[in-house]
Amino acid sequence: MSKNLFRYISFEDFINLIINNKDRYVRPSSWEDKYEGYLFSHMETPGDVRKIVREMYYNLCPRNYYAIPDNYFRMWHSKWFTYAQCWSKHPETDAMWRCYSYGNRAVRIRTKDDKLLVHTQKIFPEKEQLSVYLEKVNYDLNKKSIMEQQLDQMKSSLLTHETYFHKRPAFKHEGEYRLLIADNSLGSAEGLSSFGVKFKIEEQIKGKTDEEIIDYLTEKICVQRPDWDKVGDNNVRIEDAGDISDFLEGVMVHPVAPQWYVDIVQDICRLRNINFEGQSEIYKLK
Repeated sequence: MSKNLFRYISFEDFINLIINNKDRYVRPSSWEDKYEGYLFSHMETPGDVRKIVREMYYNLCPRNYYAIPDNYFRMWHSKWFTYAQCWSKHPETDAMWRCYSYGNRAVRIRTKDDKLLVHTQKIFPEKEQLSVYLEKVNYDLNKKSIMEQQLDQMKSSLLTHETYFHKRPAFKHEGEYRLLIADNSLGSAEGLSSFGVKFKIEEQIKGKTDEEIIDYLTEKICVQRPDWDKVGDNNVRIEDAGDISDFLEGVMVHPVAPQWYVDIVQDICRLRNINFEGQSEIYKLK
């Protein structure tokens, strides 16, 4: 059974979607909350790389020094080439209007999960090495070691992007569903990097202790790793939105927006033949 989903966006994003027919997706690792995909925000420094390698070496893929670089570079690729949108199962709440207020100019758009997924798959076809996921967010990041927890989540789901579907309990009020787009077109570069780490590895680690092997893997990974951070500003991905009537079912305006602003949004919806659901009445006495 399909579910209603809601997204709170700025007026600029609303205009870009309705008038310019463009939609915006953001790289989760660039968001302000560094607990978003915590693992991907903590895999750059040699110290962090060693923590990840060590956890994989003893727990995720025990002593499999061939699998470790493969796993690390899949994660490294996901960090730089995964983009997302945040949707909510809640029609409206005080917390959502306040958190995503945009100066009391927020616009809420409505869709259904099945419509959104099918539409997005058209925009990002699998044949172009683009994968689309729409998953409910779990608010379960509560262990002392979030890095250890997120690696375990990846192991359970066998999905590199799994960590993007887990947040801290403090955000449970959002009731979030996350739309995730993974661009796999440069995955071959990560495969070459992994090969560079594994090349003649049996000779290199012969006679080494477990901790020395971890040190070797850490050093080689840091040397072989592509520096995607220097390849322009790719935090935001703007795409042609296609036929938005395929998924967009309604538009609502912030509950305390001024009337002139409500009228503007309504006029734009009329112009594009989009269902205008009025101004939120969440604070009105009935």
